Amino acid sequence: MKVIKNKVPNSYFEVLLKLKGINKKEFTLNSSIAYNTVAGWKKKGEVPAYAVTILKQMPSCKKTVTAKELINAGMPKAVLWNSQSDKEVPVDIFIVSTLQKAYNDFVIDKLAQFFGKESVLSALLLHKDRVSNTLATQVAKHLQELPKVS
Repeated sequence: MKVIKNKVPNSYFEVLLKLKGINKKEFTLNSSIAYNTVAGWKKKGEVPAYAVTILKQMPSCKKTVTAKELINAGMPKAVLWNSQSDKEVPVDIFIVSTLQKAYNDFVIDKLAQFFGKESVLSALLLHKDRVSNTLATQVAKHLQELPKVS
């Protein structure tokens, strides 16, 4: 994704909306940005970078996800555990399995951007029997260090 003068392509914004399971109306309600403004970004073909930052901080509403969706949104294919790119997988399983395969700060950051910090932490709690204490502690510590959008 190329950022030009604090703008990002509308297509990237649209992919993130879809990935999080949020429509434009829900985004406007949670961001206090007027719907007409958000709808106008598609016509312009670009979105202010701050809007993407706000969207990345919103928790995901999706229950399932495909590897292809994450790849299209910028996650490297090599870190994903699921080789079937179109297979729908529950978000919590996807998060935990990806962290078990490729646990590092970059992967944690990407998962938090795509699904929200709360979803990542919830997945770890839900599957605490499958996750080592070391992994859960390191992920939680890293997520606490991520800056919040004000």
